[in-house]
Amino acid sequence: MKILNETRLGALKIALLTGAAGVLASFAMANVALAHATAKPDDGMKMEDGMKDDAMKDDAMASDMKDDEMSDGMKDDDMADDDMMDDDKMDDGMEMKVPTGKMSASADGVAIWQFPDRRELDPALFGTPDAPINVDLLPLENRLTNADGSAYTTAKNPAMFSNNIEMTTGTFNIEVKDLTAKDNPNSLDEVKMDASFVSPAGQTIRVTMDRVIPVGPDHPFFGGVGTNVLMHGATGIGTPLVVEEFSYITAWGLGDIYVDGEKVDSNRIVHVMVSERTRDADYQVGFDVAQPDQLEIHLALPPAKGSPDGPMASPVPTGVTLPNGNDQPFIHVNFYGNLTLEGNRFYTAM
Repeated sequence: MKILNETRLGALKIALLTGAAGVLASFAMANVALAHATAKPDDGMKMEDGMKDDAMKDDAMASDMKDDEMSDGMKDDDMADDDMMDDDKMDDGMEMKVPTGKMSASADGVAIWQFPDRRELDPALFGTPDAPINVDLLPLENRLTNADGSAYTTAKNPAMFSNNIEMTTGTFNIEVKDLTAKDNPNSLDEVKMDASFVSPAGQTIRVTMDRVIPVGPDHPFFGGVGTNVLMHGATGIGTPLVVEEFSYITAWGLGDIYVDGEKVDSNRIVHVMVSERTRDADYQVGFDVAQPDQLEIHLALPPAKGSPDGPMASPVPTGVTLPNGNDQPFIHVNFYGNLTLEGNRFYTAM
């Protein structure tokens, strides 16, 4: 039995749900379809008006011949058994398989830690002060302009997505099952993730995730796990401060965080993406997908966690002190070392 986390719009409420009934229903529907496809015509059907006498004679002759064609000692019951065996063989040979939705990804080696910083604004996405666009994605009051007001420069507030980075190392492993396409509190999606990396403070941070958030509070979560979807940019899915990119695996869920082997918090909101590489060879992110034929893994923990009453503001206990004297309240780490992606037909076809 699989336990899932239920999120309603605007609230992250936890409930115990099972997806077993949905799986059994899927098998039952498959069996009904198979029975219908292999059903024989009803023997009691009336003959068509246009049937000729010759055809009836042919049927009668065929009926008379059946006893001669039988092997010695063969009985009707044996024939029925053989028919059943043939049906079983046909079933075994058919390519009807219930999709598993399984995918996995891993990394080991080079990683980057992202500090908060003001993200540059792409004029193709946000326009100019005289002709602003995508105001619904980033309101005008959240945009800074140059001295003469002719162009946007950066977002007003520091963001989780920046070119203010520090090189580090880490490992990452994730396994998902994408069985539900749209947000649904009864989603059958599954996730299991384990990541470990060294923070700028020299501590080893480990993040795990084993429960999906099946309904997004402000945009779709694809049932908790999305595969082969467009993210960011002008899509309305995720932040507009990052270039639109194709994501092979996208997941949202709840997990735990450990520092130097000690569990320091639980029910953290965790977001993961295995996507096209948006950063160039110097690990700088621009306004385009830098290397679409390569992979990039994102692990993000915003300053919020799940609770029985819904999402609550909660700084991530990073232990990383910023220049202003405050601790960094979020984690955003990208992984680049020895990346692998298994089970995705689009990536393996490249």
